Amino acid sequence: MGNNIVSEKTIGDSISLEILISKTRLPPLPAHITKLMEMARQPMDNIEIGDFAKLVETDPGLFASVLKLANSPYYGGVDKIITLRTAITRIGLSETINSVCLFCLKKILPQLPSIDFFSAKDYWAYSWACAVANRRLGHPNLALGINAGELYLAGLLHGMGKLLLAIHYPDEFLKCLKLTQKFNQPLYKAELEILGTTDAFIASKIMETWNLPVNICAGVAFYQRPESAPREYRVIAGLTQMAYSIAALSGIGSSGENTLPDLCSLYICQQPNLSISKETVRGKLIEEILNSLAEKSESVTGVPASKSNTVQISRKPPNHGSPAKKVSTQESGVFARIMSFFAR
Repeated sequence: MGNNIVSEKTIGDSISLEILISKTRLPPLPAHITKLMEMARQPMDNIEIGDFAKLVETDPGLFASVLKLANSPYYGGVDKIITLRTAITRIGLSETINSVCLFCLKKILPQLPSIDFFSAKDYWAYSWACAVANRRLGHPNLALGINAGELYLAGLLHGMGKLLLAIHYPDEFLKCLKLTQKFNQPLYKAELEILGTTDAFIASKIMETWNLPVNICAGVAFYQRPESAPREYRVIAGLTQMAYSIAALSGIGSSGENTLPDLCSLYICQQPNLSISKETVRGKLIEEILNSLAEKSESVTGVPASKSNTVQISRKPPNHGSPAKKVSTQESGVFARIMSFFAR
């Protein structure tokens, strides 16, 4: 890693340690949540529904959340679900485990204070969208060799540093948000200017204390700049960067910023040996993910996909710093409009 990256990581480690010993201490992961995260990383064929159900049943709040999801508008049927096993069958084991991980983290992480440009509801909805997109990017049909469950957790936890900065350093984090809004720049650049590090490095360090696998931690640490990651972690960081961008396209929740790199300029899309670098593959994949997010979001997060979100998309990376084209998703069919930028 370059000297600047090492310095940023060192500062991030220092801030993380201050957070860990502060009055608003982060709790260690409860045993059942650790086991749930281990399950989330496994192939679904390796998981016994009975073992998963026993873990959920130890937490009445989780049990109630799963039943509520099973009876939500997206998953609900004619008959009301009242048993956990029936709920899992209706939702699907993978979707249930993913949703339980979301419910767990919302429960154990500290409550977000009121802060301009950043709300708890939008934060968690965006994190969920990023996680779902990232899991799909790990599907075997893309042959990227990254565990889909680990991608899900990287997507879900990618923004945890923002949450912690908003709680422990609200004044500095608000300055970062204001800089981002004023100059239409990525949030991490404002964080580097004001804090000397990024929320991604802070999140990664906290995740290390939870004993999460190193590739998940590295994927989060470098998702904003995958090219700066150690070579063996660039793909997971690049996929998480792409999932972050897809979450913004969905209009679900908010990451605290309103600008993104051009999709075609993302690290993972510039790797010619990967199928995902092909426009036709990428376009169909993004359409599929966006449709899935739009269908499920309100039932899972309580936040619908926005019809008025403005995002940046262009067919080719901008030259010499020229801005990417802004496109409003209000224009005649959001998905058709997005797809038109990928078709040759």
